[in-house]
Amino acid sequence: MTACDVAVVGAGPAGSAAALALAQRGVNVALLERAALPRHKTCGGGVVYRAAQIAGLDLSSVIERPCRRAALHLHDIDGHFVVRREQPLIQMAMRDRLDALLVARAVGAGARLLAPCRVRELAVSGARVRLGTDQGAVWADFVVAADGATGDIPRLAGWRDDHHAIPALEYEVAVDDATLRRFADEPRFDVGIGRGYAWVFPKATHLSVGILSTRRGTRDLQDTLARYLALMGITAAASGAGPAERRHGYVIPVRRRAGPLVRGRVLAAGDAAGLADPLTAEGISFALRSGQLAGQVLAAGLADPARVRVAYHRELGREIFPELRIGRLFATLLYDYPWIRAWVFRTWGQGLTEALADVFLGEQAYRHTPGRALRQLERRARHALTSVRP
Repeated sequence: MTACDVAVVGAGPAGSAAALALAQRGVNVALLERAALPRHKTCGGGVVYRAAQIAGLDLSSVIERPCRRAALHLHDIDGHFVVRREQPLIQMAMRDRLDALLVARAVGAGARLLAPCRVRELAVSGARVRLGTDQGAVWADFVVAADGATGDIPRLAGWRDDHHAIPALEYEVAVDDATLRRFADEPRFDVGIGRGYAWVFPKATHLSVGILSTRRGTRDLQDTLARYLALMGITAAASGAGPAERRHGYVIPVRRRAGPLVRGRVLAAGDAAGLADPLTAEGISFALRSGQLAGQVLAAGLADPARVRVAYHRELGREIFPELRIGRLFATLLYDYPWIRAWVFRTWGQGLTEALADVFLGEQAYRHTPGRALRQLERRARHALTSVRP
């Protein structure tokens, strides 16, 4: 049997950040991960500069390519916008190495790691929670659900499956040197390829190429990605070290769970709470920050679930919830109304792309982004949600 003050389930960015924040405050915390570490994690692996700043860590040991440029292509208007910054807009990493670094920091601060350790049961007994796991019972005053969009803890804790998760498909493609050089310095995002966007991210020795759809279900996603690969001129090269092409499907939660994100003595953070950015589908930033906030409020209010719930929602309401609301509004406009998207980017394309780069850097928030263009964009978005194109 393991006893602790807080059991954090899931050793991704949200779980590691929560465990670190708790351990730094002297809380007895156990970090549970269902797989042996390091483990593969399906993810584009683009760590925006904002996320690196939130983490507060030197990530250089796991970064494969720092990219100071990025390109946005809109295929329906043949638009092409490039942004450049002194700081790396996006740093490319493989999630197994990134997550291992974050876990090591939490363990170094005093968190206990239990891995592999899958949670199969959750029961509340008075002021304690019992987790039935592969390594025996774990007793805690509080549990942090940080086990992702399809994790077990929210279901075991009684949350309804009501967060909106969109499908994504990614190939990790080994390519020849010439193709790798062609994409090496400039990750690209392509809007107008299906309903959503596609991307090419350059890693150290291969490309991560993917596509996501704002519609539920994976129908036609594979065919659309195959057409995108052909359009980009990307062909898998023969490799003696392993498969030249690895395919991964996953879902990204772009709308938070309804109702409180604290149920009794269980708190949800990161993808388990549905906190990915609705516009970009980037989830690492808000996973890290929600994990940090979870650790802070739990350390201050372990004995009182009501106090934890109020404090957690207050902090999320200051930093994350407004970004989700405005991001969802813009995502609806840009992905569901191509005719408005075309007008907007013909008029303000470069300015909007620069503003998005500032969000990636953490220099700007959606809700604070200035300018007449974004105010008009918001008005158009709200109008689009209540009208039909003439």
